Amino acid sequence: VARSVNSRSVQVGAERFRLNNLAPQEGATHRKKRLGRGYSAGKGGSCGRGMRGQNSRSGGGVRTGFEGGQTPLYRRLPKYPGRPMGPSHQYTRYGVISLDTLNEMPDNSVVDFPALKNARLMTDTKQNIHKVLGNGQLQAKGLTVRAHAVSDSARKAIEDNGGTVELLPKYRHFSYEKKEARKTPHPRSRKAREAAKAKN
Repeated sequence: VARSVNSRSVQVGAERFRLNNLAPQEGATHRKKRLGRGYSAGKGGSCGRGMRGQNSRSGGGVRTGFEGGQTPLYRRLPKYPGRPMGPSHQYTRYGVISLDTLNEMPDNSVVDFPALKNARLMTDTKQNIHKVLGNGQLQAKGLTVRAHAVSDSARKAIEDNGGTVELLPKYRHFSYEKKEARKTPHPRSRKAREAAKAKN
């Protein structure tokens, strides 16, 4: 059998691997140690656990993560500032929309993230939910702003210019496309049946 200079040696006529001849590599497995069978066996008496202490007792030891009574690591981490994790630290991350961006939209229009994206005023964000912040001065008039959160200064600026704010639900996996689809009720839904009765 031909082989390269750097390759391992290839044994001619070696048996192929099959389910009936698979076995661990030689030396990879060891038999179970027999404990408490006399000192000559190597693990007699205290069976390798030592003479005293919590871990030498039957059923001894502590649970995983226990640190002797002090606050364990998995409960200390959520208390570090800036880490949105754990029950003791709740933090919602928003995609930011500034007032300066809204100035590029026409007056008396409906503004949300898809509208800003279609106008090439914003690009995709990692977050599915967005918040309007009061950065800059708002010049556009009569805007209907649709977002998941609005700061107090941004809300005041929008309403002072004759606009309104519509808050969207803060779903973790919010989708604007599904939001638009929900406006049309299912034909067999309760709202659709009531609307059909009203027409008749």
